[in-house]
Amino acid sequence: MAGIFNTETDKVGPFRPHRLIVVIVSILCLGLLGSALFTFFTLSRLRTLYLSNQGQVIAAAIETQARGPGRRNNPEFWQSLLETNYEAYSGSVAFLALIDQNGRILAGKGDPSIGPLNAEIGNKGVYNFDQVLARPGNPGGDASASLAGWRLRVGLYKSDANFIQRLAILQLAVSGLAIVGLIALSIYLLFMLNRFLEMKAREGSEAQLKSLGIMAASLAHEIRNPLGAVKGLTQLAQEDLPPDNVAQERLRTVVSEAERLERLVSDLLDFARPKDVQISDFDLVDSLANVETMLQSRLVASDVSLKLPAAPGSLKIHSDPAGLRQVLINVIINAVEASPPGGVVVMQIIRDERNRSIVIQIDDEGTGLGDRNPEELFQPFITTKARGTGLGLAISRRIMDSLGGSIQLGNDPQGGARCSIQLPLHQRKASKDS
Repeated sequence: MAGIFNTETDKVGPFRPHRLIVVIVSILCLGLLGSALFTFFTLSRLRTLYLSNQGQVIAAAIETQARGPGRRNNPEFWQSLLETNYEAYSGSVAFLALIDQNGRILAGKGDPSIGPLNAEIGNKGVYNFDQVLARPGNPGGDASASLAGWRLRVGLYKSDANFIQRLAILQLAVSGLAIVGLIALSIYLLFMLNRFLEMKAREGSEAQLKSLGIMAASLAHEIRNPLGAVKGLTQLAQEDLPPDNVAQERLRTVVSEAERLERLVSDLLDFARPKDVQISDFDLVDSLANVETMLQSRLVASDVSLKLPAAPGSLKIHSDPAGLRQVLINVIINAVEASPPGGVVVMQIIRDERNRSIVIQIDDEGTGLGDRNPEELFQPFITTKARGTGLGLAISRRIMDSLGGSIQLGNDPQGGARCSIQLPLHQRKASKDS
Protein backbone atom coordinates (compact mmCIF):
# COMPACT_ATOMS: atom_id res chain seq x y z
CA MET A 1 0.00 0.00 0.00
CA ALA A 2 1.42 3.36 -0.94
CA GLY A 3 1.91 5.97 1.73
CA ILE A 4 4.46 8.25 3.37
CA PHE A 5 5.70 5.32 5.45
CA ASN A 6 6.40 3.19 2.38
CA THR A 7 9.82 3.59 0.83
CA GLU A 8 11.11 1.23 -1.79
CA THR A 9 14.59 0.74 -3.11
CA ASP A 10 16.10 -1.69 -5.53
CA LYS A 11 17.70 -3.80 -2.79
CA VAL A 12 15.53 -3.21 0.26
CA GLY A 13 11.84 -4.13 0.35
CA PRO A 14 9.12 -1.67 1.37
CA PHE A 15 9.03 -0.60 5.00
CA ARG A 16 5.92 -2.04 6.63
CA PRO A 17 4.64 -0.06 9.66
CA HIS A 18 1.93 -2.68 10.22
CA ARG A 19 4.48 -5.40 10.86
CA LEU A 20 6.50 -3.12 13.16
CA ILE A 21 3.41 -2.26 15.20
CA VAL A 22 2.47 -5.94 15.53
CA VAL A 23 6.01 -6.83 16.66
CA ILE A 24 6.13 -3.99 19.23
CA VAL A 25 2.67 -4.80 20.62
CA SER A 26 3.54 -8.50 20.81
CA ILE A 27 6.72 -7.75 22.77
CA LEU A 28 4.84 -5.42 25.14
CA CYS A 29 2.06 -7.96 25.68
CA LEU A 30 4.55 -10.76 26.38
CA GLY A 31 6.45 -8.47 28.75
CA LEU A 32 3.27 -7.54 30.62
CA LEU A 33 2.18 -11.16 30.80
CA GLY A 34 5.57 -12.31 32.09
CA SER A 35 5.66 -9.52 34.68
CA ALA A 36 2.10 -10.30 35.80
CA LEU A 37 2.83 -14.01 36.24
CA PHE A 38 6.07 -13.30 38.10
CA THR A 39 4.30 -10.87 40.44
CA PHE A 40 1.43 -13.31 40.96
CA PHE A 41 3.70 -16.17 42.01
CA THR A 42 5.82 -13.82 44.11
CA LEU A 43 2.75 -12.64 46.02
CA SER A 44 1.62 -16.25 46.43
CA ARG A 45 4.98 -17.07 48.07
CA LEU A 46 4.68 -13.91 50.16
CA ARG A 47 1.36 -15.24 51.49
CA THR A 48 3.11 -18.36 52.76
CA LEU A 49 5.90 -16.28 54.29
CA TYR A 50 3.32 -14.06 56.00
CA LEU A 51 1.63 -17.06 57.63
CA SER A 52 4.99 -18.57 58.59
CA ASN A 53 6.07 -15.31 60.21
CA GLN A 54 2.77 -15.01 62.09
CA GLY A 55 3.12 -18.61 63.34
CA GLN A 56 6.70 -17.94 64.43
CA VAL A 57 5.64 -14.88 66.44
CA ILE A 58 2.85 -16.79 68.23
CA ALA A 59 5.05 -19.83 68.90
CA ALA A 60 7.86 -17.65 70.29
CA ALA A 61 5.41 -15.84 72.60
CA ILE A 62 4.01 -19.12 73.93
CA GLU A 63 7.44 -20.66 74.36
CA THR A 64 8.57 -17.60 76.33
CA GLN A 65 5.66 -18.11 78.74
CA ALA A 66 6.82 -21.72 79.31
CA ARG A 67 10.16 -20.71 80.74
CA GLY A 68 10.76 -21.64 84.37
CA PRO A 69 11.44 -24.64 86.57
CA GLY A 70 9.10 -27.58 86.00
CA ARG A 71 7.22 -25.99 83.13
CA ARG A 72 8.84 -26.79 79.81
CA ASN A 73 8.73 -30.59 80.23
CA ASN A 74 5.36 -30.67 82.01
CA PRO A 75 2.46 -31.58 79.66
CA GLU A 76 -0.13 -30.45 82.26
CA PHE A 77 1.37 -26.98 82.37
CA TRP A 78 1.46 -26.93 78.55
CA GLN A 79 -2.25 -27.86 78.43
CA SER A 80 -3.18 -24.90 80.63
CA LEU A 81 -0.84 -22.59 78.70
CA LEU A 82 -2.22 -23.65 75.30
CA GLU A 83 -5.81 -23.19 76.44
CA THR A 84 -5.05 -19.67 77.64
CA ASN A 85 -3.28 -18.69 74.41
CA TYR A 86 -5.91 -20.34 72.26
CA GLU A 87 -8.49 -17.95 73.71
CA ALA A 88 -6.10 -15.03 73.18
CA TYR A 89 -5.46 -15.88 69.51
CA SER A 90 -8.88 -17.36 68.74
CA GLY A 91 -9.38 -15.08 65.75
CA SER A 92 -6.29 -16.33 63.94
CA VAL A 93 -5.45 -19.73 65.46
CA ALA A 94 -7.36 -22.88 64.55
CA PHE A 95 -5.58 -25.06 67.10
CA LEU A 96 -2.47 -25.25 69.32
CA ALA A 97 -0.71 -28.52 70.09
CA LEU A 98 2.39 -29.94 71.80
CA ILE A 99 3.67 -32.95 69.88
CA ASP A 100 6.40 -35.43 70.85
CA GLN A 101 8.95 -37.06 68.60
CA ASN A 102 6.47 -39.85 67.75
CA GLY A 103 3.74 -37.43 66.61
CA ARG A 104 1.55 -37.95 69.71
CA ILE A 105 -0.37 -34.99 71.09
CA LEU A 106 0.87 -34.28 74.61
CA ALA A 107 -1.28 -31.18 75.06
CA GLY A 108 -3.57 -29.23 72.80
CA LYS A 109 -6.49 -26.92 72.34
CA GLY A 110 -8.80 -26.52 69.33
CA ASP A 111 -10.58 -28.82 66.92
CA PRO A 112 -8.04 -31.26 65.43
CA SER A 113 -10.43 -31.96 62.53
CA ILE A 114 -9.86 -28.43 61.27
CA GLY A 115 -6.32 -29.30 60.22
CA PRO A 116 -4.39 -32.57 60.33
CA LEU A 117 -1.41 -32.64 62.65
CA ASN A 118 0.91 -33.77 59.84
CA ALA A 119 2.76 -30.68 58.67
CA GLU A 120 3.52 -32.27 55.28
CA ILE A 121 -0.18 -32.84 54.58
CA GLY A 122 -1.56 -29.58 55.88
CA ASN A 123 -5.16 -28.46 55.28
CA LYS A 124 -6.74 -26.36 52.54
CA GLY A 125 -7.97 -23.80 55.08
CA VAL A 126 -5.24 -24.11 57.75
CA TYR A 127 -1.50 -23.48 57.65
CA ASN A 128 0.60 -25.57 60.10
CA PHE A 129 3.70 -24.00 61.66
CA ASP A 130 6.05 -26.13 63.77
CA GLN A 131 8.50 -24.71 66.33
CA VAL A 132 11.06 -27.11 67.88
CA LEU A 133 11.32 -26.49 71.62
CA ALA A 134 14.72 -25.32 72.81
CA ARG A 135 16.65 -26.69 75.84
CA PRO A 136 15.65 -25.14 79.20
CA GLY A 137 17.87 -22.31 80.22
CA ASN A 138 19.29 -22.02 76.70
CA PRO A 139 16.46 -21.15 74.28
CA GLY A 140 18.85 -20.85 71.39
CA GLY A 141 20.44 -24.25 71.95
CA ASP A 142 19.51 -27.79 71.05
CA ALA A 143 16.65 -29.65 72.69
CA SER A 144 17.48 -31.56 75.85
CA ALA A 145 17.07 -35.31 76.12
CA SER A 146 13.68 -35.01 77.85
CA LEU A 147 12.43 -32.57 75.23
CA ALA A 148 14.09 -34.20 72.23
CA GLY A 149 11.75 -33.98 69.27
CA TRP A 150 9.04 -32.00 71.08
CA ARG A 151 7.39 -29.45 68.81
CA LEU A 152 4.90 -26.67 69.31
CA ARG A 153 2.47 -26.66 66.40
CA VAL A 154 0.40 -23.59 65.56
CA GLY A 155 -2.51 -24.05 63.11
CA LEU A 156 -3.30 -20.70 61.47
CA TYR A 157 -6.33 -19.83 59.40
CA LYS A 158 -5.17 -19.14 55.84
CA SER A 159 -7.99 -16.63 55.48
CA ASP A 160 -5.90 -14.14 57.49
CA ALA A 161 -3.58 -13.88 54.48
CA ASN A 162 -6.32 -13.81 51.86
CA PHE A 163 -5.73 -10.10 51.31
CA ILE A 164 -2.37 -10.99 49.73
CA GLN A 165 -4.05 -13.56 47.48
CA ARG A 166 -6.69 -11.04 46.48
CA LEU A 167 -3.95 -8.53 45.72
CA ALA A 168 -2.21 -11.12 43.51
CA ILE A 169 -5.44 -11.90 41.64
CA LEU A 170 -6.23 -8.20 41.28
CA GLN A 171 -2.76 -7.52 39.90
CA LEU A 172 -3.11 -10.38 37.42
CA ALA A 173 -6.57 -9.16 36.35
CA VAL A 174 -5.34 -5.58 35.87
CA SER A 175 -2.43 -6.82 33.77
CA GLY A 176 -4.81 -8.95 31.71
CA LEU A 177 -7.06 -5.95 31.11
CA ALA A 178 -4.00 -3.89 30.15
CA ILE A 179 -2.99 -6.53 27.61
CA VAL A 180 -6.52 -6.66 26.17
CA GLY A 181 -6.62 -2.87 26.02
CA LEU A 182 -3.22 -2.76 24.34
CA ILE A 183 -4.33 -5.28 21.74
CA ALA A 184 -7.58 -3.36 21.12
CA LEU A 185 -5.63 -0.10 20.84
CA SER A 186 -3.20 -1.67 18.38
CA ILE A 187 -6.07 -2.98 16.26
CA TYR A 188 -7.62 0.49 16.22
CA LEU A 189 -4.20 1.99 15.41
CA LEU A 190 -3.75 -0.43 12.50
CA PHE A 191 -7.22 0.44 11.25
CA MET A 192 -6.51 4.16 11.44
CA LEU A 193 -3.12 3.61 9.81
CA ASN A 194 -4.79 1.82 6.91
CA ARG A 195 -7.24 4.69 6.56
CA PHE A 196 -4.38 7.18 6.65
CA LEU A 197 -2.33 5.31 4.05
CA GLU A 198 -5.38 4.94 1.81
CA MET A 199 -6.05 8.65 2.15
CA LYS A 200 -2.45 9.50 1.28
CA ALA A 201 -2.57 7.14 -1.68
CA ARG A 202 -5.84 8.72 -2.80
CA GLU A 203 -4.35 12.20 -2.44
CA GLY A 204 -1.38 11.15 -4.54
CA SER A 205 -3.68 9.65 -7.15
CA GLU A 206 -5.84 12.77 -7.21
CA ALA A 207 -2.78 14.98 -7.63
CA GLN A 208 -1.60 12.76 -10.46
CA LEU A 209 -5.02 12.88 -12.08
CA LYS A 210 -5.12 16.64 -11.73
CA SER A 211 -1.82 16.89 -13.56
CA LEU A 212 -3.11 14.43 -16.12
CA GLY A 213 -6.23 16.54 -16.57
CA ILE A 214 -4.17 19.64 -17.28
CA MET A 215 -2.02 17.70 -19.72
CA ALA A 216 -5.04 16.10 -21.39
CA ALA A 217 -6.73 19.48 -21.85
CA SER A 218 -3.59 20.85 -23.48
CA LEU A 219 -3.29 17.78 -25.68
CA ALA A 220 -6.91 18.03 -26.72
CA HIS A 221 -6.47 21.65 -27.72
CA GLU A 222 -3.23 21.04 -29.58
CA ILE A 223 -4.08 17.69 -31.21
CA ARG A 224 -7.79 17.65 -31.94
CA ASN A 225 -7.89 20.43 -34.52
CA PRO A 226 -4.90 19.32 -36.64
CA LEU A 227 -5.98 15.70 -36.21
CA GLY A 228 -9.46 16.56 -37.51
CA ALA A 229 -7.90 18.36 -40.43
CA VAL A 230 -5.70 15.35 -41.26
CA LYS A 231 -8.67 13.00 -41.09
CA GLY A 232 -10.92 15.29 -43.17
CA LEU A 233 -8.35 15.96 -45.87
CA THR A 234 -7.52 12.26 -46.10
CA GLN A 235 -11.18 11.38 -46.58
CA LEU A 236 -11.46 14.03 -49.30
CA ALA A 237 -8.42 12.54 -51.00
CA GLN A 238 -10.10 9.14 -50.88
CA GLU A 239 -13.17 10.56 -52.60
CA ASP A 240 -11.03 12.13 -55.35
CA LEU A 241 -9.15 8.91 -56.11
CA PRO A 242 -10.63 5.95 -57.93
CA PRO A 243 -11.70 3.10 -55.60
CA ASP A 244 -9.12 0.77 -57.13
CA ASN A 245 -6.23 3.18 -56.67
CA VAL A 246 -3.30 1.66 -54.79
CA ALA A 247 -3.24 4.68 -52.44
CA GLN A 248 -6.73 3.91 -51.10
CA GLU A 249 -5.45 1.28 -48.67
CA ARG A 250 -2.82 3.63 -47.32
CA LEU A 251 -5.36 6.42 -46.91
CA ARG A 252 -7.72 4.07 -45.09
CA THR A 253 -4.89 3.30 -42.66
CA VAL A 254 -4.36 7.04 -42.09
CA VAL A 255 -8.08 7.53 -41.34
CA SER A 256 -8.14 4.50 -39.05
CA GLU A 257 -5.12 5.69 -37.07
CA ALA A 258 -6.58 9.21 -36.86
CA GLU A 259 -9.79 7.78 -35.43
CA ARG A 260 -7.76 5.76 -32.90
CA LEU A 261 -5.97 8.93 -31.80
CA GLU A 262 -9.34 10.67 -31.43
CA ARG A 263 -10.55 7.88 -29.17
CA LEU A 264 -7.36 8.08 -27.12
CA VAL A 265 -7.76 11.84 -26.63
CA SER A 266 -11.43 11.39 -25.71
CA ASP A 267 -10.59 8.63 -23.19
CA LEU A 268 -7.89 10.78 -21.63
CA LEU A 269 -10.32 13.65 -21.24
CA ASP A 270 -13.03 11.41 -19.79
CA PHE A 271 -10.58 9.89 -17.31
CA ALA A 272 -8.79 13.06 -16.24
CA ARG A 273 -11.80 15.41 -16.29
CA PRO A 274 -14.92 13.35 -15.55
CA LYS A 275 -18.30 14.87 -16.17
CA ASP A 276 -20.64 15.90 -13.38
CA VAL A 277 -23.26 13.35 -12.37
CA GLN A 278 -26.78 14.23 -13.54
CA ILE A 279 -29.34 12.19 -11.58
CA SER A 280 -32.78 11.61 -13.03
CA ASP A 281 -35.47 8.94 -13.45
CA PHE A 282 -35.20 6.85 -16.60
CA ASP A 283 -36.14 3.47 -18.02
CA LEU A 284 -33.27 0.99 -17.88
CA VAL A 285 -34.79 -1.22 -20.59
CA ASP A 286 -34.98 1.70 -23.03
CA SER A 287 -31.40 2.68 -22.13
CA LEU A 288 -30.16 -0.83 -22.97
CA ALA A 289 -32.00 -0.74 -26.29
CA ASN A 290 -30.38 2.64 -27.10
CA VAL A 291 -26.95 1.21 -26.31
CA GLU A 292 -27.60 -1.69 -28.71
CA THR A 293 -28.58 0.77 -31.44
CA MET A 294 -25.44 2.85 -30.89
CA LEU A 295 -23.22 -0.25 -31.11
CA GLN A 296 -25.04 -1.90 -34.03
CA SER A 297 -22.33 -1.06 -36.57
CA ARG A 298 -19.61 -2.38 -34.23
CA LEU A 299 -21.59 -5.60 -33.69
CA VAL A 300 -22.05 -6.14 -37.43
CA ALA A 301 -18.37 -5.44 -38.18
CA SER A 302 -17.26 -7.94 -35.50
CA ASP A 303 -19.90 -10.55 -36.45
CA VAL A 304 -21.02 -10.69 -32.80
CA SER A 305 -24.63 -10.49 -31.64
CA LEU A 306 -25.90 -8.86 -28.46
CA LYS A 307 -28.66 -10.64 -26.53
CA LEU A 308 -30.63 -8.23 -24.37
CA PRO A 309 -32.22 -9.43 -21.12
CA ALA A 310 -35.78 -10.69 -21.13
CA ALA A 311 -37.06 -7.88 -18.91
CA PRO A 312 -40.57 -6.49 -18.32
CA GLY A 313 -41.87 -3.59 -20.37
CA SER A 314 -40.04 -1.03 -18.24
CA LEU A 315 -37.74 -0.80 -15.27
CA LYS A 316 -37.53 2.66 -13.72
CA ILE A 317 -34.37 3.60 -11.83
CA HIS A 318 -33.03 6.82 -10.34
CA SER A 319 -29.47 7.39 -11.50
CA ASP A 320 -27.31 9.06 -14.16
CA PRO A 321 -28.42 7.80 -17.61
CA ALA A 322 -25.43 9.26 -19.49
CA GLY A 323 -22.90 7.83 -17.03
CA LEU A 324 -24.51 4.38 -17.04
CA ARG A 325 -24.69 4.43 -20.82
CA GLN A 326 -20.97 5.16 -21.04
CA VAL A 327 -20.21 2.27 -18.66
CA LEU A 328 -22.36 -0.13 -20.67
CA ILE A 329 -20.76 0.92 -23.95
CA ASN A 330 -17.24 0.40 -22.54
CA VAL A 331 -18.08 -3.02 -21.11
CA ILE A 332 -19.99 -4.25 -24.16
CA ILE A 333 -17.22 -3.13 -26.53
CA ASN A 334 -14.72 -5.11 -24.43
CA ALA A 335 -17.02 -8.15 -24.52
CA VAL A 336 -17.50 -7.86 -28.30
CA GLU A 337 -13.76 -7.57 -28.92
CA ALA A 338 -13.11 -10.60 -26.67
CA SER A 339 -15.73 -12.79 -28.40
CA PRO A 340 -14.88 -14.79 -31.54
CA PRO A 341 -16.76 -14.17 -34.83
CA GLY A 342 -20.25 -15.62 -34.56
CA GLY A 343 -20.21 -15.26 -30.77
CA VAL A 344 -22.96 -13.92 -28.54
CA VAL A 345 -22.71 -11.34 -25.76
CA VAL A 346 -25.45 -12.06 -23.22
CA MET A 347 -26.89 -9.45 -20.85
CA GLN A 348 -29.02 -10.23 -17.80
CA ILE A 349 -30.78 -8.06 -15.23
CA ILE A 350 -30.93 -9.41 -11.67
CA ARG A 351 -33.00 -7.54 -9.11
CA ASP A 352 -31.66 -7.64 -5.54
CA GLU A 353 -34.55 -6.70 -3.27
CA ARG A 354 -32.53 -7.13 -0.09
CA ASN A 355 -29.95 -4.52 -1.14
CA ARG A 356 -32.50 -2.54 -3.16
CA SER A 357 -30.29 -2.65 -6.21
CA ILE A 358 -30.03 -4.21 -9.63
CA VAL A 359 -27.17 -6.16 -11.14
CA ILE A 360 -26.47 -6.11 -14.87
CA GLN A 361 -24.45 -9.14 -15.93
CA ILE A 362 -22.61 -9.12 -19.26
CA ASP A 363 -21.07 -12.43 -20.39
CA ASP A 364 -18.90 -12.94 -23.46
CA GLU A 365 -17.65 -16.06 -25.21
CA GLY A 366 -13.96 -15.21 -25.12
CA THR A 367 -11.10 -16.94 -23.37
CA GLY A 368 -11.88 -15.37 -19.98
CA LEU A 369 -9.45 -13.83 -17.53
CA GLY A 370 -7.58 -17.02 -16.64
CA ASP A 371 -5.53 -16.64 -13.47
CA ARG A 372 -5.08 -12.90 -13.87
CA ASN A 373 -6.18 -10.62 -11.06
CA PRO A 374 -9.30 -8.77 -12.34
CA GLU A 375 -8.43 -5.68 -10.30
CA GLU A 376 -5.38 -5.07 -12.46
CA LEU A 377 -7.60 -4.37 -15.47
CA PHE A 378 -9.21 -1.44 -13.63
CA GLN A 379 -5.86 0.33 -13.39
CA PRO A 380 -5.27 3.11 -15.96
CA PHE A 381 -3.34 2.19 -19.11
CA ILE A 382 -3.44 -1.55 -18.38
CA THR A 383 -5.16 -3.54 -21.13
CA THR A 384 -5.09 -6.97 -22.77
CA LYS A 385 -5.80 -5.50 -26.21
CA ALA A 386 -3.05 -4.57 -28.64
CA ARG A 387 -4.74 -1.33 -29.67
CA GLY A 388 -6.56 -0.47 -26.43
CA THR A 389 -5.94 2.58 -24.25
CA GLY A 390 -6.51 0.82 -20.94
CA LEU A 391 -8.81 3.60 -19.72
CA GLY A 392 -12.29 2.21 -20.43
CA LEU A 393 -12.62 0.10 -17.27
CA ALA A 394 -10.90 2.74 -15.12
CA ILE A 395 -13.42 5.33 -16.33
CA SER A 396 -16.28 2.87 -15.79
CA ARG A 397 -15.27 2.18 -12.18
CA ARG A 398 -15.00 5.88 -11.44
CA ILE A 399 -18.49 6.46 -12.82
CA MET A 400 -19.94 3.55 -10.82
CA ASP A 401 -18.30 4.83 -7.63
CA SER A 402 -19.85 8.24 -8.20
CA LEU A 403 -23.25 6.57 -8.64
CA GLY A 404 -22.96 4.56 -5.44
CA GLY A 405 -22.63 1.29 -7.34
CA SER A 406 -19.86 -1.09 -8.25
CA ILE A 407 -18.36 -2.94 -11.20
CA GLN A 408 -16.58 -6.28 -10.93
CA LEU A 409 -14.85 -8.62 -13.37
CA GLY A 410 -14.61 -12.38 -13.16
CA ASN A 411 -14.70 -15.63 -15.10
CA ASP A 412 -18.03 -16.95 -16.33
CA PRO A 413 -18.56 -20.51 -15.05
CA GLN A 414 -19.75 -21.42 -18.56
CA GLY A 415 -16.60 -19.96 -20.13
CA GLY A 416 -15.52 -16.47 -21.09
CA ALA A 417 -15.52 -13.41 -18.86
CA ARG A 418 -18.32 -11.88 -16.80
CA CYS A 419 -18.77 -8.26 -15.86
CA SER A 420 -21.23 -7.45 -13.05
CA ILE A 421 -22.54 -3.90 -12.74
CA GLN A 422 -24.41 -3.21 -9.50
CA LEU A 423 -26.50 -0.07 -9.29
CA PRO A 424 -28.83 1.15 -6.53
CA LEU A 425 -32.43 1.57 -7.61
CA HIS A 426 -32.69 4.92 -5.86
CA GLN A 427 -29.85 7.36 -5.39
CA ARG A 428 -30.87 10.02 -2.90
CA LYS A 429 -28.04 12.44 -3.48
CA ALA A 430 -26.15 13.17 -6.66
CA SER A 431 -22.41 13.01 -6.24
CA LYS A 432 -19.94 15.18 -8.00
CA ASP A 433 -16.52 13.88 -8.94
CA SER A 434 -14.04 16.65 -9.46
